[in-house]
Amino acid sequence: MKKRNALLFNQGGKCFYCDANLELHEATIDHVIPQSKGGTNDLDNLVVCCQYANHAFRDYSPKQKMAVIKQLDPFSCQKIFPRDELTNRDEPTNVEVENVSQIEETTEKPAKNPKKKPAKNPKKTSPDISMAYKLLLQAIDFFEKEGREVVSSQVKTKMLELNPSFKESDYGFSQFNQFLLQAKEEKIITLNKYKTTNNYIIKRSSTL
Repeated sequence: MKKRNALLFNQGGKCFYCDANLELHEATIDHVIPQSKGGTNDLDNLVVCCQYANHAFRDYSPKQKMAVIKQLDPFSCQKIFPRDELTNRDEPTNVEVENVSQIEETTEKPAKNPKKKPAKNPKKTSPDISMAYKLLLQAIDFFEKEGREVVSSQVKTKMLELNPSFKESDYGFSQFNQFLLQAKEEKIITLNKYKTTNNYIIKRSSTL
């Protein structure tokens, strides 16, 4: 209970995935990297989110979760299934699980010989995320050259100084920490929780 309360406080009382306001009784702890895939119970691998999102994502990797979020852009956990229906339930129904699974399959497996139809209102294409990673690494280099600890909140400020047009929402993320977790998943950086705040200590990945 104390851990969940602390995480919810650090996230500003909001769901990590959809940014909806959460009451303590609605919040559940989710492993960013599932335990089934080697995830730990360390604070830097834990977030709080809506109960239904936790159930629906099950053992999804961060990359798979982000694929679902981008597929449902603008994302809301209630697009998976309504909040009130799961508040007093322990397990999602088969329909709910299939709904999320189908979204993931649609994202990762394009249909064979799809029929192309001209879109009346085509979506704006997302910018190349590799450019955002390059900007992130430039900000990290700035602090490391000065021998300073690289803290996530300061990194975003520096990124905006280097490129005022940067917005994590342009890449499908509602929070900057989600962008950082995706960068971690792609082995661009490593993250460690910073003391008791909702910040991370960031370092370049040793694989770069």
